[in-house]
Amino acid sequence: MLLLAFMGQVMFSVAAYLFVAQSPWWILSAGICLNGLIGYLFYQRAQQRKIDDRSLEQGLLSLMDSDFSVSIPIDNSKNRHAVFELFNLCADKLRKERQHLYQREMLLDKVLNTSPVVTFLVDANQKVIFANRAAELMFNHGDSILGYHWSDVCVNLNPDFVQALNQNGESIFTLKNAQGEEQAWHLAKSGVRIHQANNTLYLLKSITSELSRQEVQTWKKVIRVISHELNNSIAPISSMCHSGQLLAQNLDEPRLDRVFSSISRRIGHLNEFIKGYGALSKLKMPDKHPVDWKTLLEQIGTLYKFTLVTNIPNVLVNADEHQIEQVLINILKNAHEAYSEQSTEKVVSLSIQVDDQTGLYIEISDNGPGMAPEVLENALLPFYSTKHAGTGLGLALCREIIDAHHGKLSFRNRKYGGLAVTIFLPFS
Repeated sequence: MLLLAFMGQVMFSVAAYLFVAQSPWWILSAGICLNGLIGYLFYQRAQQRKIDDRSLEQGLLSLMDSDFSVSIPIDNSKNRHAVFELFNLCADKLRKERQHLYQREMLLDKVLNTSPVVTFLVDANQKVIFANRAAELMFNHGDSILGYHWSDVCVNLNPDFVQALNQNGESIFTLKNAQGEEQAWHLAKSGVRIHQANNTLYLLKSITSELSRQEVQTWKKVIRVISHELNNSIAPISSMCHSGQLLAQNLDEPRLDRVFSSISRRIGHLNEFIKGYGALSKLKMPDKHPVDWKTLLEQIGTLYKFTLVTNIPNVLVNADEHQIEQVLINILKNAHEAYSEQSTEKVVSLSIQVDDQTGLYIEISDNGPGMAPEVLENALLPFYSTKHAGTGLGLALCREIIDAHHGKLSFRNRKYGGLAVTIFLPFS
């Protein structure tokens, strides 16, 4: 625009020099028109610059308000074309980055809310500013705890639980739930700085099942070692015992024959004992198929009598039918053996309940003396038995089978006497 004005002035000066003598009015009129044109062009250019500046200002204000959908139309303007193009590229990049961050935030929110790890964040004012679904279920029975003061959340908690949560760093502690079962928890507590503010992050995870699995694996290792060592000793002892029996028969010595026969019987019993624990340490993974509960219960009822107190539900549960049969037989056998010789009436009942959301509950109960607290605590441990000739194998094997089905085996003493054993089998 400046170049155009300069050229106009030069042309006007040349024309004035050549024709000033002949046509002074024509020169004056031409000069006025040329200056008017130049002024009009300057005005139009100034207006366009104002419009461009306003567009750029509005665009920048939109970016400041986190509105990255704005873009500036690009015309053939020579001065602002590159600026507007760069602005649109920046807005497009910010829009894509925000969309990427939004997707990541949605994914993180989904992961946190579906995670079984209880996660919540407390700010410097002891207000809960974040809590996932697991935390809300644990502390407020599913209602939101956002905005609550941490002391208000702790009012209805077990004092031992609150004391454990107040510890710094990582810790492991055990608590009893409403059913009286001990649960192990791992707590990780750390400081987090967000938006220049200090916050406290709590990560609380139940490790009961992990500890149970580790416990079972440890028992299996012990059983394998003991079985190996005993087998190495039993084989030569059995061979020498057989040779001794042959020598006793040749010597016609009945007392030696009785001694070697007794040793052979004890070796046979020990061998069966080892085979039983070998079954626990080498239990196969369940071969799951739909279970026909009616047929299964009829077969078991021929071995151990029980009273079915509920209808057999028509639900589809995939499980290893042979393993589940073994579990039910062991528990029913224990229920029948729970009565003393003086007991006049044995009542063993079986019920099946269905939770449409989770799975199947089978409960076997008796009206015997129940279990002492110490026995309830150790009933599922291998080698533990209160029976004179018991091996401590039956219930340990039952727990291993149910764990392999991702279920749960639990015991409780009934209010009016007797023991109730509950087996939970999930749908999936």
